[in-house]
Amino acid sequence: MHPGPWAAHPVNIPIHQSKSERRVAYEYDVFLSYTTASSNGAWVKEHFQRLFTEQLENAMPRNPSIFVFEDQETATAWPDMLARALRRSKVLLSVLSPPYFRSPWCVAEWSSMIARERMLSLGTEVSPRLLIHPIVYADGKHFPAEAHRNYSRDFSKWNYPYSSFKESRAYLDFFDAVEVLAQEIAARLDEVPPWQPDFPIVRPEPQVAIPSQLERLS
Repeated sequence: MHPGPWAAHPVNIPIHQSKSERRVAYEYDVFLSYTTASSNGAWVKEHFQRLFTEQLENAMPRNPSIFVFEDQETATAWPDMLARALRRSKVLLSVLSPPYFRSPWCVAEWSSMIARERMLSLGTEVSPRLLIHPIVYADGKHFPAEAHRNYSRDFSKWNYPYSSFKESRAYLDFFDAVEVLAQEIAARLDEVPPWQPDFPIVRPEPQVAIPSQLERLS
């Protein structure tokens, strides 16, 4: 296993919900999980998020709902807000890189969805579909072993964070790859199991500092 956050023993927080909260279904189709470290965050904001949103809109009969932490309001209790959004998201779209697995917050998001898959007995011969849709932003060789259980689409050949990337020939291939990814996820959204109020949430250990909006999952 990869050292660092994976050795940290995240804790699972008990759930206390009212009857009205238990009736709440999914609120988000996709939870976009990525680190703002290095060029990852700039690439997501400059290129990937907008294009993926547009292509998912084209692949669905309604407007999709995508949770992106940087789009949320300030003056918010971040750990609780992230936990609520993650528990009410159908799938996790993770932008993987070595810094992703060094981020306690990203690892907690990843671990939470893995815990849900195990709770629902997904990834088995009977139910092979998983809830994590990973794409590789960089490397891949230094990911923890757990990351290799999912099929990942390799976007590392298009990981240019600069705005001029949009004017390159490679951007057309990037466009096509995002379109295929969006179509795949759109087809899977109707297959996810019914929402449950006890979907597990794993959080970083208490000593991990709560970052500001600009720092959050870096």
